[in-house]
Amino acid sequence: MPLLRSARFFVSLSTLILQWGCDLPKDHLSDSTPGSVLESASQTYPIQIADYTNQVHLFLEAPSRIISLVPSATETLLSIDVENSLVGRTDFDDAPGISHLPSVGTGLNPDLEILLSLEPDLIIAFAGESDPSIMKHLRNAGTIPFMIRPDKLEDATGIIETLSLITDREHMGDSIIETINSSLEMVRKRVENQPKPRVAYILGGEPPWVTGPDTYLHQLIAVSGGQNIFEDLKHEYVPVSLEEFFIRKPDLILSTEHTYIPKTLQNSRTIKLSSSIEIPGPGLAEAILEIARAIHPKIFP
Repeated sequence: MPLLRSARFFVSLSTLILQWGCDLPKDHLSDSTPGSVLESASQTYPIQIADYTNQVHLFLEAPSRIISLVPSATETLLSIDVENSLVGRTDFDDAPGISHLPSVGTGLNPDLEILLSLEPDLIIAFAGESDPSIMKHLRNAGTIPFMIRPDKLEDATGIIETLSLITDREHMGDSIIETINSSLEMVRKRVENQPKPRVAYILGGEPPWVTGPDTYLHQLIAVSGGQNIFEDLKHEYVPVSLEEFFIRKPDLILSTEHTYIPKTLQNSRTIKLSSSIEIPGPGLAEAILEIARAIHPKIFP
């Protein structure tokens, strides 16, 4: 199901969809707020930052050997100009600047031998259920991954802020976040008094997986002046029957260029978006505009 170069979203989102409702590890936690800076000296090193699981990480200096197992985090690192600090990648990272780097396999189940041989001083990983032996082996090797989880827009921008702080690129992170927030506000104002088309976002699979509430895709649809017809579901991403589409009657079905749409739904108004929509990182400013054009083409020609 969801990161094809949308496989990239299957690992960025879709492969991860199956993990997002799972319990997180409770060991080694603190009472800190994820992403919060616990100690710093005038924004210089050393700094202590809590990750998504509230594990506190101490950084004496900017990491110089980074491996990101999350595609959206990898794109963030490239956007804040720390490409030269990356020493490995996953199978889903194919940006020209890092395609020559050794791959550690998939983000959820990396090849530990390759990963550890690269001697990373920072590993960024997705906070969800994975093979417990992976975390155990990493801990035994003295490596504790920095866990992230970009469920919502605020999570995505918070991760950009955190990674830019860790890598001493705060000004670049702030600029990216400002651009994202400006795009969101501009779109929100322009659709304020417009009708709200009923929208479904399909991630792929049979039966099709759709985006529910509490996701950045749901938020992008809402900000763009649409109504997510599956906003009442209990989980972020859920497989639904085809009958549900006929009952809920969407005005528009959104998906990416590589996503399979069942034949029975192909008579509905469907718009294919770029696969980058499904990577919640620095490209969110462009993502909101692309979704807004799909939902309100007369306002965003």
